Amino acid sequence: MAAEAIGTRSGAAGILGRVGAGVLDALQVLGEVATLFVAATRAVPRSEGDRQRLVAQLVRVGTDTLPIGALLSLFVGMVLVVQSADQLRNVSQEVLGPIVGLAMTKELGPVMMAFLLAGRAGSAMAAELGSMAVYDEVNALRTLDVDPVRFLVTPRLIAAALALPMLVLYSDFIGVVGGALVIALDPAITLSVHGYLERMLEWVDFSDVVVGLAKGFVFGIIASIVPCAFGLRTRGGAEGVARSTTAAVVWSFILILVFDFLIVRITFALT
Repeated sequence: MAAEAIGTRSGAAGILGRVGAGVLDALQVLGEVATLFVAATRAVPRSEGDRQRLVAQLVRVGTDTLPIGALLSLFVGMVLVVQSADQLRNVSQEVLGPIVGLAMTKELGPVMMAFLLAGRAGSAMAAELGSMAVYDEVNALRTLDVDPVRFLVTPRLIAAALALPMLVLYSDFIGVVGGALVIALDPAITLSVHGYLERMLEWVDFSDVVVGLAKGFVFGIIASIVPCAFGLRTRGGAEGVARSTTAAVVWSFILILVFDFLIVRITFALT
């Protein structure tokens, strides 16, 4: 009995130890991300001469994301109309416009584009900076008296924070177009495209668009600063780069959803 009790206590202690270690590791990651964000923000005024790197990051983050972003948004808008029309088949279908408009502008557009940015460009940032950290290129920059944060992180942060709100607007437009295509081609939907757009404009306010843009700005910061933080903390060769890249994408997704909830709560509290 005594042996069993000792074994039970040891098992409980082992579980608590793993939980505690996980919590401490999460707090360390959040602390490193916050510290890097402050350092990168302070370096913004000193990055005026980095326009070439900034433009290159804008192309990578923004322009190169347009094709897959359009495809994703188009089918999401189409699915929204198909699903909503099926649920409203015995009711008025005039709310299809407001459903698509509000869903795309306030929620789906920002979150979809943020996930796409984190999974596509964010993973590339983590892998690139992770490889530089593993092969001592980051230390080489310090040896040359070049601030790695200003040189590597700040252009990526600015590019993502500027590009993602524009991608959100782009996603909103393509999603609305996708919904209009379904309405125009599906004979089971009695609502006209004109009615769909008219009702949407009645319900979607400019403030709804602003909320989506604000989310895009915040999510852009998260989708860039988190991968950069994981990239710079990479150790252990190619295997370490793979671990950092995976962790960067997962943490970006989690923080995007957390801040999405916080922004929604703040928005509702202010209205």
